[in-house]
Amino acid sequence: MPVHSDCSDCEEERFSFEAFTRHPFFTDVNRWIVERVICPGRRKIVDLGCGPGAVTKLILERLGDARNATVIGIDPSASALQKARDAIHSKVVEFIQGSAEWVSRLVSSADAVVFLNAIHLVPDKAQVIGEIRKTLKQDGVFAFNTTFFNGAYVEGTAAFWRRWVVRAVQVLRERGFEVQHSAHAHAVARQFLTAAEYSNLCVQAGFSPPTIDLVRIEMTPESMRDIGRFSLFIEGALPGVPLEEGAAALEKGLDRAMDETGVRTVPRNWLECVATAA
Repeated sequence: MPVHSDCSDCEEERFSFEAFTRHPFFTDVNRWIVERVICPGRRKIVDLGCGPGAVTKLILERLGDARNATVIGIDPSASALQKARDAIHSKVVEFIQGSAEWVSRLVSSADAVVFLNAIHLVPDKAQVIGEIRKTLKQDGVFAFNTTFFNGAYVEGTAAFWRRWVVRAVQVLRERGFEVQHSAHAHAVARQFLTAAEYSNLCVQAGFSPPTIDLVRIEMTPESMRDIGRFSLFIEGALPGVPLEEGAAALEKGLDRAMDETGVRTVPRNWLECVATAA
């Protein structure tokens, strides 16, 4: 998303996904998929939605000494790309400002495109997956993952997520906010796709039926606090509530939910998808 002012830049930073990405399991779920799609034979690799370069580093680790490779990091955020350039100094890497919606105008004949922890942010997923297919050569590989999908909740855990949001709503009402609370623990989840729906979109875009795996991680209290400060999570859990107030209420609501249930960690699924261009 383009940044239009210092104020919006500040808000984007404060309610970004970045704090959540520092937890060890986040590296693990990304490494899981990078190890399955990156190999020395794949010479032109696109890290779509590269952000400050965490996945780009994993790709370089995986490539090792493959000097004939090219890794292209693409992201719409100029500030994130600057962080990536400051952090990564490699002759095989270049960073380009651009959007997933028109990636085929930036790159062609790629061997692999990885789009990690970002596809849930895309409004028109069919259009973007079609763009990615245009970017790839025949038999090229498209890999993506996300924990914002219909199926992220591990069986038996939905009640905890629901209780957390109910307690956050309670906190807001105590502070004088009127909140229209949905019966769903995460209202935006109604817009999330299932694994089968993602698979169908890939096939419609010209990929073979993808391989789909669910990788389970344990959410610690610290990681739940960090996801509770992420704008997408706040907007989904507490629609219409300003981000600042929503983040504070979710933090307090989490404390109440954990005190009431005794729960300290909660498992959650990551969707990991690998599709080959047909």
